[in-house]
Amino acid sequence: MKRTLFPAALILIFPLTSMAQSGLSLAETVKRGLDNDNTVKAQAQQVSGAKAGLRQARMSRLGGFQLTGAYTDGTDPVYVFASAMKQGTFSMASLADINDPAPVRNYMGGIEAGVPLFTGFAISNAVKMGGLGVEAARDGYERAKAGITFKLTYQWLTVLLQAKLAELADQSVEASSGELTTAQMLKDRGMVLGSDYYGAEAIFSTLKGYSLAWHRALDLEREKLGIEIGLPGTADAAGELTDPGYPALDRGTLEAAAAGRYDVRAMRKMAEIAGTKLATQQDSVLPTIQAFGAWETNSNSLSEFKGNRLLGVRLTMPIGDPAYFAKKDQAQAAADEARTRADEARKQAGIELAEAIDDYSAAKEALPVAEETVKKAEKSLELFRPLYRQGRQSVLEVLRAQASVLQAQAAYYETLYKLNLYHAQALLASETLDASAVQFMSDKLGTRS
Repeated sequence: MKRTLFPAALILIFPLTSMAQSGLSLAETVKRGLDNDNTVKAQAQQVSGAKAGLRQARMSRLGGFQLTGAYTDGTDPVYVFASAMKQGTFSMASLADINDPAPVRNYMGGIEAGVPLFTGFAISNAVKMGGLGVEAARDGYERAKAGITFKLTYQWLTVLLQAKLAELADQSVEASSGELTTAQMLKDRGMVLGSDYYGAEAIFSTLKGYSLAWHRALDLEREKLGIEIGLPGTADAAGELTDPGYPALDRGTLEAAAAGRYDVRAMRKMAEIAGTKLATQQDSVLPTIQAFGAWETNSNSLSEFKGNRLLGVRLTMPIGDPAYFAKKDQAQAAADEARTRADEARKQAGIELAEAIDDYSAAKEALPVAEETVKKAEKSLELFRPLYRQGRQSVLEVLRAQASVLQAQAAYYETLYKLNLYHAQALLASETLDASAVQFMSDKLGTRS
């Protein structure tokens, strides 16, 4: 049995392991993450529940049926008299002992039905609220998908950034190690000051600290990505941080889209539901009319049942409810609160979009500066190295230049990271972070140089 299961286990595990090692594109990450996310699943379940609630409201128009049954035994004169009438056993002899009757038992079975003809608009309002509830749940589901899409995009980009930072730190440590090896030999010959050498070693230790910290951060981010997309162990991101040359963000178009964001639409639906509840409460003083029918059989011996029926129309009307106005005021306050929340959601959508656009613009403007800083730092390092080997510069200055290059490179890639992240955030704020937008980003960032 073990020989049979072991190869099968390898077959199941191997694709997941190789996938984690080779890395996932952004589009693959988002797809797997959405399939694995519990928030999205919960929102889908809310949609199913809302649909069931709507069906329930619609079916209530049909009224209902119920079966009834009872067994009774007693000597109460009224009960005895009525039971004899219902069983069909009443006669003039029954009046002889009506004041002191013998025990009588009765087996009763029946069916009752009622169909609402008018409910003071309660059913129609319930159907309306059910429909709005379905729409609100669907909007909530779509917004949850967008939010999780951004969360996955953020995590995928973070893995790319940490991988690049760890790579840069390793390169810097390797280059600095070579310089220190040369400096050690020169120091042993008395050609390098000890103070400069130990200062360079201190910088080298700082660079190794960067490498250690960034590798640990990379391991954590890969583990978090694996958890989010449901892969065992860790997951890697296949791509490279670049400037994809995104089309310019049209503020007017994005603002118009943000005004119709799914979460804003859901809040508006909730405000409509609250308004409908208010209308239902206001109409609660209206009469309700129901058509009903009942068929009943009675017997004292489980045989020779006698049936009877009753049909009619029933009207009921509540009057004199002292809490009516308090209930109406409470419903009015809830409706006002729901409208206020919807207005606030629209405002918040505008604020989030403005912040995202500003952050994206700032990153785009900072990118050329960061790129120029890298070029100047690398040029400085290139000039220091031959001067050092000629004995005209200290190894300390070379290590400082190496550290400056690493810091400039890290700042450049962090700016690229922000550029892509804030682009995705602007799309999220305007409800345009859909599958096509994710695929576009995935294609642009999906090739590792």
